[in-house]
Amino acid sequence: MEGAGDGAGGGGEPAAERRRSSCVGAGTSSEQILQTGEVLLRGFIYDRAHRDGTAGSVTMEELGGTEQQLADPSTKRLSDCLRRIGDELDENMELQRMIAQVSTDSPREVFFRVAMEMFSDGNFNWGRVVALFYFACKLALKALCAKIPELIRTFINWTMDYLREHLLHWIQEQGGWQALLSYFGTPTWQTVGIFVAGVLTASLTIWKMS
Repeated sequence: MEGAGDGAGGGGEPAAERRRSSCVGAGTSSEQILQTGEVLLRGFIYDRAHRDGTAGSVTMEELGGTEQQLADPSTKRLSDCLRRIGDELDENMELQRMIAQVSTDSPREVFFRVAMEMFSDGNFNWGRVVALFYFACKLALKALCAKIPELIRTFINWTMDYLREHLLHWIQEQGGWQALLSYFGTPTWQTVGIFVAGVLTASLTIWKMS
């Protein structure tokens, strides 16, 4: 399959890039959803790092991607949604205080216990998916501040593992990541922010008590 029809010049890699780009943003296949999710999470972390002033030397390439992937129009719309909800959550002081108390001494245990708590009642919605992304992003920024940048890719991998095992089928049922735009288009940003913050705050509270 890979060798078929490569007659348009010797640029196998650019062709592969084009094929990958065409999968990003739209589509409901498992590969497309996972690929788009990973691009969005990388972009989210990269954006928050620069906004927080903790970017340091981190680049999209170090996060495992390229800025070109975020240039895809449908992906850019989704990234803009995540950026706006991230801005809302950053303003929630109670949530920020709770996240500040999270230690990264046992990062895997913290991440998966909080992630499992978010969906423990078996209900799925886009607000909870965004809460998971935001939590992973904040843990990644903690790793960056602690000068453990190699942990960032680990958090990305754990998030995608959780998405693959627990959320992939639900996202496919919604019609893929594009359905996220409809979710954000219905209530106000403040309403979405309050809901997502509530999900994450409750999960962190239960984690701390356990």
